[in-house]
Amino acid sequence: MLWFRHIGCLLLGGLMLLLTATGAEFKLITGDVYRGELSAADDDGIVVRLETGEFSPRIDWAKLSDETLKALAGNPRAQRFVEPLIEPEVDPAPATVREIPIRPVANRITLPETKRGLMAALTTPNGLILLLALFFANLYAGYQVARFKWRPVALVCGLSAVLPVLGWVIFLVLPRQAAAEVENATEAAVAQTSVSAPSSAPSEAPRSGAAAALGLSKSAAGGGAADGSPKVFKRGETTFNRRFFETQFPSFFRVIATDADRDLVIDIAAGKHSVVANRISRISANEVHVKTPTGEEVGVPFGEVSQVTLRHKDAA
Repeated sequence: MLWFRHIGCLLLGGLMLLLTATGAEFKLITGDVYRGELSAADDDGIVVRLETGEFSPRIDWAKLSDETLKALAGNPRAQRFVEPLIEPEVDPAPATVREIPIRPVANRITLPETKRGLMAALTTPNGLILLLALFFANLYAGYQVARFKWRPVALVCGLSAVLPVLGWVIFLVLPRQAAAEVENATEAAVAQTSVSAPSSAPSEAPRSGAAAALGLSKSAAGGGAADGSPKVFKRGETTFNRRFFETQFPSFFRVIATDADRDLVIDIAAGKHSVVANRISRISANEVHVKTPTGEEVGVPFGEVSQVTLRHKDAA
């Protein structure tokens, strides 16, 4: 009786193992299911013998679901391949966190109170340097506007110092007044005197050439000598400024020269260059603009003028 009982248990266990092997399901992570028994297992995957008697393609271990991997862990043929792929179960109990005691700090250093804001930043050394740089930039802008608009430099810079930015902006939007002043001064000077010669008596014989033209201009200030030689003004003996040109050469401000002045020119030596002009087109507080016989307008600063010569256009 005991023998039969042991044999029956063995047969029953083998039958259950056979039924389990033949009816196993191999699920993939894609959702596909293979039903059959394990035929082969290696490093590349498994091969399943299907219930129809055919063999499935080799299935990679990474494509098997966790449930299938756990079921294959009990199979001796696949156990050593499956164990590294099964994630260990995590203990749901949370780990105890070690509490770190916080001790009070003795003799803590008190931080100085700092002020925040734009004014606090500007009162720092870097802020003061920045304000000083902006102040000088504001004065420089006022200086450039004064020169551009022909305004008094001291007035524009002083107002810019009192009213930063707004001071020189006011003069920048104002129109230029120097051009009108020069024109009025020129008209007044031309009305008072002229380089042209006075009308001579009928009995007087006319002179010829450069001597006649320069000799006739003796009546005007700055005209040539009585013998017809050129009139020369040199730096050191004469101050070259706006008043000098308005008083010495008033007839050169005319748009159309008279017959007596038509042959006279002004030779202005400025630095290494020399400018020959037959007309003064405009003048400012810092420079004079003249027209050359070719019609070109040239500006000559007063500070660069070293000599001015009034001569006949044909004289060397």
